[in-house]
Amino acid sequence: MDKLNRFIKYVQIDTQSDDTTGTTPSTEKQKNLGYLLVHELLELGLEDAHMDEFGNVYGHLPGKGSRIGLNAHMDTALEVTGANVKPHLVRNYLGGTIKLANGLKMDPKQFPILNKHIGHDLVITDGNTLLGADDKAGIAIIMNVLQYFHDHPEEKHSTICVCFTVDEEIGEGPLHFNYREMNAKYAYTIDGSAIDKIECENFNAYSASIIIQGVSIHPGEGKGKLLNAINLASEFISYLPKETPYESEDKQGFYHINSLNGNSEVASINMILRDFKDKGINKRIDTVKAVVAKMNKLYPEASFEVTFKKQYVNMRKYVDKKPMAIRRAKEALKKNGVEPSLGAIRGGTDGATFSKNGLITPNLGTGSYNHHGRCEFLDVQEFEKMIDVVIDLVR
Repeated sequence: MDKLNRFIKYVQIDTQSDDTTGTTPSTEKQKNLGYLLVHELLELGLEDAHMDEFGNVYGHLPGKGSRIGLNAHMDTALEVTGANVKPHLVRNYLGGTIKLANGLKMDPKQFPILNKHIGHDLVITDGNTLLGADDKAGIAIIMNVLQYFHDHPEEKHSTICVCFTVDEEIGEGPLHFNYREMNAKYAYTIDGSAIDKIECENFNAYSASIIIQGVSIHPGEGKGKLLNAINLASEFISYLPKETPYESEDKQGFYHINSLNGNSEVASINMILRDFKDKGINKRIDTVKAVVAKMNKLYPEASFEVTFKKQYVNMRKYVDKKPMAIRRAKEALKKNGVEPSLGAIRGGTDGATFSKNGLITPNLGTGSYNHHGRCEFLDVQEFEKMIDVVIDLVR
């Protein structure tokens, strides 16, 4: 329970990021967790622990051999609030539907992943918030590893280079990451789900922002004149290929609408584009441009403008060049009775950009699932197993 208590403490601190502020960190409240982590790192013997001007937390535990980096992000996702998180412990889950406090249900028919955790203890939400295991489970794993070596000074270990980043959920975690400050030979993000997966491949990722200028006039005089921007936005979406997260799996890409806002005069669409292949992501960008051109041609009195932003790239081609990090992770998992396999993330981590920039950083699991939603949960036994794995990883 002591190991789990760190996680419970962290998830009750609201650190939700915000992609509209234009600041780093995007929300000041992320620093609340950062200050706590600096304090705890200092207590655990990381004498250089500090937070930089951008909210990123760094610290080093001196050792021998390779300098191994460990990273997790402090912010939580935009989709569901992270304020007033009330975690609940389900001991010895026996299968079947879990009823949440607000009337929602976690049904194995909808979430079949639950069937793989029968007999384990689960931490769930009350249904009013997300849990925040993405990625406070990763933070708690790293902090428990450092606690272990603090309590066992006789244990030899590599120099552990720690960084907790802000704004990963909005694709800006590496924006002000200081590679020299981290000073690791290679690293791991602890930011995945299944603990047997070593993830060294991820989506290529872009965001797209579409601004729609309609024509506003009194509805009673609107014949042939009024072009409702919200209706135009809806039509724009209808022309996109029917390749959404709902229909896609494995290495299939998608178009995903994050938000639609506005009124009859002006509307905006924010969306993300995802594809594992370089050609695939370029094709998706061209498709959005083509739909914008089509709408401008259909409605010359209105206007559609699109802006693209590159978020991260597939790390696979970079990780393959330096296999040491993968090899070491496999050894640590096997030592703890977990048969490892290489996996692909249907998302991204800060490690994708780290790897592109020369710091090879595959992703490891945390034992948490259903991220970004009210049905998020943590498998306690898997979480504790990953603490042991990471301890062996840095021995």
